[in-house]
Amino acid sequence: MKLTKLIYVLLFTLLVSGLFAQQDAEVDSLKQVLRSTSEGETIDILNQLAEAHAVDEWEKSKRYANLALDLATSLDDKYGLAVAHSNLARYYNASMEYRNALDHAAMALTQFEQLSDDWQIARTLRTVGKTYALLNQSDQSLDYFLRSLMIFEDISNETEIAITVMSIGEVYTHWGQAEKAQRFFERAFTLYGMNGDIAGVLTSGNSLGQTLMTLIQYEQAQSHLERMLVTAGTYGDPQLQANIYGSLGDLYYKQNNLNTALKYFLDALALKQGSSQKGEIALSLSDVARVYLESGDTKKALSYYTEALNLATVAGELTISAEIWLQIGELYLHQKNLKKTTNAMISGLNIAKEVQDLPTIQRAYRLLTGAYGSFGKMEEALNYQRALQSAIDDLNTQQSNRRVSELEIRYELDKMDRELVDLKGAAMIDEIKYKRRYAQMVVIIAFSIAIMILLVVFVFYRSNLIRKSEKEKMEQSLRLKADFTAMLVHDLRSPLTAVFGFAELLKMGEKPYEQIQQIAKTIRVASKKMLQLVNEMLDLSKFEAGKMALSKTDVTLKPIISTSIQMLDPVANKRDMKVSFEAIDGLPTCYCDVLKIEQVITNFIGNAINHIPKGSEIVVRLKEVKENENSFLHFSVADNGPGIPEDQRSKLFDKYAQLESRASGQSTGTGLGLAVSRIIVEEHGGQIGYAENEPKGSIFFFQIPKEDMESVLVLEDVNR
Repeated sequence: MKLTKLIYVLLFTLLVSGLFAQQDAEVDSLKQVLRSTSEGETIDILNQLAEAHAVDEWEKSKRYANLALDLATSLDDKYGLAVAHSNLARYYNASMEYRNALDHAAMALTQFEQLSDDWQIARTLRTVGKTYALLNQSDQSLDYFLRSLMIFEDISNETEIAITVMSIGEVYTHWGQAEKAQRFFERAFTLYGMNGDIAGVLTSGNSLGQTLMTLIQYEQAQSHLERMLVTAGTYGDPQLQANIYGSLGDLYYKQNNLNTALKYFLDALALKQGSSQKGEIALSLSDVARVYLESGDTKKALSYYTEALNLATVAGELTISAEIWLQIGELYLHQKNLKKTTNAMISGLNIAKEVQDLPTIQRAYRLLTGAYGSFGKMEEALNYQRALQSAIDDLNTQQSNRRVSELEIRYELDKMDRELVDLKGAAMIDEIKYKRRYAQMVVIIAFSIAIMILLVVFVFYRSNLIRKSEKEKMEQSLRLKADFTAMLVHDLRSPLTAVFGFAELLKMGEKPYEQIQQIAKTIRVASKKMLQLVNEMLDLSKFEAGKMALSKTDVTLKPIISTSIQMLDPVANKRDMKVSFEAIDGLPTCYCDVLKIEQVITNFIGNAINHIPKGSEIVVRLKEVKENENSFLHFSVADNGPGIPEDQRSKLFDKYAQLESRASGQSTGTGLGLAVSRIIVEEHGGQIGYAENEPKGSIFFFQIPKEDMESVLVLEDVNR
């Protein structure tokens, strides 16, 4: 006896150690894979593992989903975070923790909507629909299923459409609307067939057969289910084959062909006992019991009901247990045993109340009402009839308040369990990061020595090239500055000569008022041109010397542009030009030096007015654009003039470039205006450029960030 116990202990020890060894090997294998992946890839792998372990190993699925959730949160990976929430929602559905499932699904849905991932949005909506279906809130579930179906149809995903259509058919079946359910099951059946999904064909075909039975179309149902049975036998899935056997048994049972029904129910039971869960086996046992009860063999019926009840109780299938108790009560009712009848039915009623299964509760009240009535207990029958009416009223009230109760489905997480999972996840993540950093350091050190040797050679060679290049640039710069100085002197001499000449005219004696006024205007224009040249030269010098400080504030550009257009409007009218301004309301403010940006705006508009033919049209635009999650204000001036020749575009914004006028073909001057504009825009962290206008003309544009980019970069560094 002692030897036998010792052998059992040794076998148990070996079994336990084998399980731990298998788990350790799995963990080591996972660590090996994660060492060679980036942090983003690690999140994807953890989410894939969570999805792969769903159904078969829900606890592992939950563990991997939580690890992915923690890592995605620390790295601000929104997509990984959303997928982790979605996996946790499916886990909590399987665990019957529906409030937790709804909460995680809501968080996943919010993230996917921000990412505009239609496929994941539709899948998450369907998960929410399944949760409401499990909560017996079928009107809510149908709403989410239909929203999911609309998105899947938009993206033409036939596989997901078929799954969603099946879910909608099941809702209509629950409501007793068999004709609507039939349409959806037929569509799913067709889609699965087109996709070659045999399992889907069998599942949808079985549901369609059951719906045809509900519609009392027995011949069509029999023909359809027999075809499905042939397909199931070829496919070789015992569970799907057992489901079709069960449907055929139900078909013959409804036609009172009890021998054939019993045969199919027993075939279904045999298949389920080899592969199915205890709850499914319990349902098959109750089907067999129904046939025996209908045939009058109450002893065998009670035997099968008792076995089914024991299995359902062990499996924790309370809904199935409640229904079996009611069927046992019907059996005792046939035997005219009031006490056992009512005890069984009340047991089923209490279990149905525990799981809040309202259809079963109503069925129990009806059976109890009928049972007490058949035994002449009219007072008790009346009480249960009142309870039945109350249950119906409660159901109607619940349906009317479901929209409100959806907002109340919230929960608090189990903090101690969550903290434990957090600690385990953090430890694993820290280990992964440590291994990755160690590997990176080894690689960096290995390459650093080789790089240093190459760097010395490269620096020596590059220094010679730089000296030659700087010498050539210096010589070229001196030539350009000499040419520019001569050009600047020439441009200043012409207006200065005009000022001097008209001043001499005034000095020579009295003149008519009109002539004096015209002379003053000419002197003013010439002086303004000289002042513009001097100011541009001073701005350029300050920028090159690093002494030009920008005074930035938050300003609205739209009124500034309007003011610049109004200021230049007389010049445009004189040249018979039309200047229009396009900008939407509600544009954001811009963090900039308002005087400098106004200088650029005026320069762009003034150039367009002065350098294109008379009668041309000019369109000024301001809009907001986004690049790499940063917002910019985009300003452009478009004209329908002759445009800029390709050979001159490369030097448009050079400091000392001199272009030909698009209106006259003559030299336009020093070109400092665009050069200074380029420097101002770049100092603001923006871009300036030129583009062709369609069908002809030019577009000069610039864009600057609406926020201080230095502050944004500092904030990003702090967050990292």
